[in-house]
Amino acid sequence: MNTPKPGIMQLNADLAESLREGHFESLVLFDIDHFHQINADLGAEKGDSILELVEGVVTDLTTKSYRIGGDTYGVLDITQEGAHEVRGAVKLAAQRSIQAHVSLSGGGVSIQPELLVGSEEAVRLLYASASQMLALAKQGGRDEMVWLASDGAYEGETSTAKLQLFRDLARVNASRARQMEVESKVDPLTGLFNRRGFEDIFARMVDSSRRAERPLGLLYMDSDSLKTINDRDGHEAGDRFIVDLASILRNVARRSDFNFRWGADEFAVVLESGNAARAATLAERLREAVAERTEGTVSIGIYCGVPESAEDAVRLADAAMYDAKRRGKDRVVVSLQD
Repeated sequence: MNTPKPGIMQLNADLAESLREGHFESLVLFDIDHFHQINADLGAEKGDSILELVEGVVTDLTTKSYRIGGDTYGVLDITQEGAHEVRGAVKLAAQRSIQAHVSLSGGGVSIQPELLVGSEEAVRLLYASASQMLALAKQGGRDEMVWLASDGAYEGETSTAKLQLFRDLARVNASRARQMEVESKVDPLTGLFNRRGFEDIFARMVDSSRRAERPLGLLYMDSDSLKTINDRDGHEAGDRFIVDLASILRNVARRSDFNFRWGADEFAVVLESGNAARAATLAERLREAVAERTEGTVSIGIYCGVPESAEDAVRLADAAMYDAKRRGKDRVVVSLQD
């Protein structure tokens, strides 16, 4: 690709401007389905060809497009029909030019401009909502498009409760969103629940685990590479790396698992079943996917058991993660305590 596409910083700036001027129509996030598996099966050269093809289609069929992750693209002011046209064109072009099946999942938000003001909170709110719609599309089986609109319309087979949650978010004015409990638990960059969301959900799961004496699992994942990427390529590249990590979590973890962005480059996955073998297998798949699909690596610590408290489980998973760092990074360590 000759000229790098603008990234998430430019998307946020253009989104804020369109809100201030009252011209906002929609925000859509597209993600290539199973891209890390395509890379593994067909090789990095074929993967690069697919990225170039998708970027070309998105650029040709839209007026404001951005590359916000390794295989994730943002588009402003595109209609539902236009989004479907992009997805169809990618499939057709891939079949014709590289004889491969390539599909896009997408999440879109279309809100009446008067419902939001051009503030930083409004930008975060819209991006987080679009990220959640993309996550719902992925959970629906891939090759899906889910829209959230201010008129209440939506497409896709999704969780009614989640749709209602983010429909409510989209309807409020950004000044009110600042106080909203739900919005405060969502990470705006990745659309995952943040540390506050983790503490709320995990505390309830620990209580349930203790009452039923049923083990649960906690994977605590920390990047080995974010500082290097930020120092070498800039913070926008670092943001793309974080978006890629979140995308890998969505693609690799099961629908019943809970994914969180704990901190800057720290993520957590909570498994309702505390099967240690399954947790270790999932952690290895995540580690391998990050190494194959991004320029970085991660270290992962695992706790499985019936914890004394939420804090105890986090402490043990965190200690296992730091043990992985001490052993050379890019590895998985299971806590020996329960």
